Amino acid sequence: MALLYVLLVLIWSTGFITGKFLVGLIDPNIYLTIRFLGVGGLFTLIAVFQRRRFPSWNELPKHIIAGMLMNGFYLAFAYVAIAKGLPAGIMALIGALQPALVTLLAFLLIKEKTSIKGIIGMLIGMVGLVLVLSPVFELDLSHGGVSFLTLLFACLGILSLSLGVTYQKMSISSSDLFSSMAIQNLAAAVVTFCFALVLGEHVFKVQLETFALIAWGIIVLSCGGVFLMVWLLRKVKASQVTTVMLLVPPLAAVESYFLFNEHMTWVQITGFVVTIAGVYLSRAKPA
Repeated sequence: MALLYVLLVLIWSTGFITGKFLVGLIDPNIYLTIRFLGVGGLFTLIAVFQRRRFPSWNELPKHIIAGMLMNGFYLAFAYVAIAKGLPAGIMALIGALQPALVTLLAFLLIKEKTSIKGIIGMLIGMVGLVLVLSPVFELDLSHGGVSFLTLLFACLGILSLSLGVTYQKMSISSSDLFSSMAIQNLAAAVVTFCFALVLGEHVFKVQLETFALIAWGIIVLSCGGVFLMVWLLRKVKASQVTTVMLLVPPLAAVESYFLFNEHMTWVQITGFVVTIAGVYLSRAKPA
């Protein structure tokens, strides 16, 4: 199971890197729409070929809602916030609240309890994440303020993801995973397509790099990362999965250091170590 968590963090961390490569090649919501359509079509073919059970008409809205929340609205709102000028550092800091929010929602909606050690580890991990992002946060503040509407979009994105993660643990957790993923991704494609229309997005450069990024998004990020996350959410507590995800931004910072020569300070390195310690504490089983 530990290896699956490592794989999950590695895959999701490349999502930040993919976002940097997208700039100038393809607009974000156009990219997301193509990605979700590709993933939805692929999982539909797998489900049909393997004769897996699709949800009934009564169950179908639940899968649509899950996909719209966890994939569609989350990424669409996040991209809109960044497009409106929200610095990535602030977006990541807002996203750091997700584990605590998921823990609260899981307790309120499905009565999922978390140990005191798990909560302490989560808080330590969040402190470490703040340290990792602090230099970027200070740089962002020097560029002026951000409108309330932009911050609202960012918060709505994190709320959508948290609700989607919690919803995966509810009434759809016993359904077939492949058919559910097909419906969820097709529903997410509708959301991002609407965002693309509203924002007037149109950039799509016909280049090898563009198609490589789309293939990476479909095969690795969605069929790998999102599929693995949903599978884990069905097996373990939602709070355990989201706490491990605190390692994603620090790992993305390390990847950016090697790929884009982005500078890393000792404060960030210390924060990375603190985050690892917090996640380890939250997952350590009592003797």
